[in-house]
Amino acid sequence: MDRRSALKLLSGAGLGLAAAPLVSAGRAGARTPSLDQPPNFVPADISPRRIIRQVVGLRPFRETGYVVRAERFDRRKTLVHHYGHGGAGVTMSWGTAAEAERALLAATSERSVAVLGCGVIGLTTALLLRRRGMDVTIYADALPPHTTSNIAGAVWGPSSLYRRHAVDEAFVARFVTAARVSQRAFQHYAQDPRYGVYWLRQYDFSLRTPDAPREPQPLDHLYPGLIRHTDPERWFGYPSVVENHVLMIDPDIYLRALMGDFENAGGRIVTARFEDVGDVSRLSERVIVNCTGLGARDLFGDDELRPMAGQLTMLLPQPELDYAYSASEGGILYMFPRRSSVVLGGTTDLDVADTMPSTEETARQLDGHARIARRVAGIERVGE
Repeated sequence: MDRRSALKLLSGAGLGLAAAPLVSAGRAGARTPSLDQPPNFVPADISPRRIIRQVVGLRPFRETGYVVRAERFDRRKTLVHHYGHGGAGVTMSWGTAAEAERALLAATSERSVAVLGCGVIGLTTALLLRRRGMDVTIYADALPPHTTSNIAGAVWGPSSLYRRHAVDEAFVARFVTAARVSQRAFQHYAQDPRYGVYWLRQYDFSLRTPDAPREPQPLDHLYPGLIRHTDPERWFGYPSVVENHVLMIDPDIYLRALMGDFENAGGRIVTARFEDVGDVSRLSERVIVNCTGLGARDLFGDDELRPMAGQLTMLLPQPELDYAYSASEGGILYMFPRRSSVVLGGTTDLDVADTMPSTEETARQLDGHARIARRVAGIERVGE
């Protein structure tokens, strides 16, 4: 199709782009597209008229990475810390929850456990402990769908988790092991559509011409079909495109299912607010697991915790989209489809605690993603 024909097809949609028909991925339960077959791209329909929701979440970032540690508390109790996952809370949840479980078992034989927090870290940890036969109660001020985890991007992949210069090799080894454990756990959930976990084809569009072959990374094996393309003529003018499959987790669906699993297993959830450690010490349980995320900064005095804001723009769902992408063009941009929406994002604003969406960021996301959609549709190329 030439440009004039493409423009005629796409005219009248504002920033939006009409898409040629494609068999829908159908999200959960659909057959995963084969990387052995040529991609059949449909442009995302990007338009302010399609916005259904905008949110800003605050990631609990620490330069030295997440904390899993057991210590004595109030002379009679054991406190297990499990927090500080930055932008990778959903991604790392099962792996670091297993770490927290081991730390708890090594520190005490008590079986009555209070878990503070009902986001993905609290729920995952509580469910693991309940499956081990412990008497577990979650205490939280906010429950799904009103947690920070509910507004996570939640494409599987560790990001914004730590600064490499700030950690040692022992931490990196722990991180790699936890990532492997977590990804394997999510594979099982991808077999059941009730959890909102499914495989997507993903692309990383880069404007930078590679000057050397891509170096292998420790987690490459967790991205099936990983390959780099360096054929701009085929790839919309991008000199480098990395292609692979990735697990997508729809947090609204997943957290609701996870909470149901915990309650069906006999776990309890109590609405509670903790202003200081005195409130925590008054709990009757002899073991307390701190999964309060950014709240651990004030509640337990962790000054290393810093807010990292991330803004998401949700558009009306577009069922024919069966791929996700990221790109670096005047900042990071990413798009992925869920059953409930098409999610646009890309911000990692450290030390920003404002949860009001920015009109400037909204414009950057819409303009940037519309530009990428025009390239996918064949009516614009990189550099134009």
